[in-house]
Amino acid sequence: MEVYFQQVEQGRVDFYRFTEQLNHPWKRPLPDKWSAAETIYHLILMVRFVRRFSAFYVPVMLPYAYLRKSQRYKTEIHNIYEEYKHSKKKPMKAPFVLTPPKNLEQKYQFTQLQEILHNETSKLREMLSSMDEAVAGQIRYPDPIAHYPNIIQSIHLLAIHEEHHFKLTEKYEIESLKIGGING
Repeated sequence: MEVYFQQVEQGRVDFYRFTEQLNHPWKRPLPDKWSAAETIYHLILMVRFVRRFSAFYVPVMLPYAYLRKSQRYKTEIHNIYEEYKHSKKKPMKAPFVLTPPKNLEQKYQFTQLQEILHNETSKLREMLSSMDEAVAGQIRYPDPIAHYPNIIQSIHLLAIHEEHHFKLTEKYEIESLKIGGING
């Protein structure tokens, strides 16, 4: 799991380096596309959701997982966002509970969002840090879209999810600059 938490952190370092170049991280690069700040808030909601769900789900599943800990398990997961886009011919839409609300800019500074995301991730990491990986590999989340990933795969999926959003945000920012250059 630790490898995937480190992957999450490295992806954020790279993305934050990119956002330093932006004049305004709250400005949407294109209509109907999230700003860098809104993207970070979406990631906060995602990590918080996983952490809160895990807080009650993992203890319930622990006895079962201990009984099965000698069974094989996967540690990696494929990019379900690319799979969805390829099969459905459209991007996966975030559920309303993971969609950033309006007027976030009035509540937070961009650096505050970064800190909240870090804190939420630290809480999740701490919650799972003492768990034996063989046990974590047997606890599967009830997520049919992600093909019922275990805890380890779920952390990997968080890293994939964040990378997916970072790449999209960078792509939209670059497209916005090209459009601005043509119109400007």
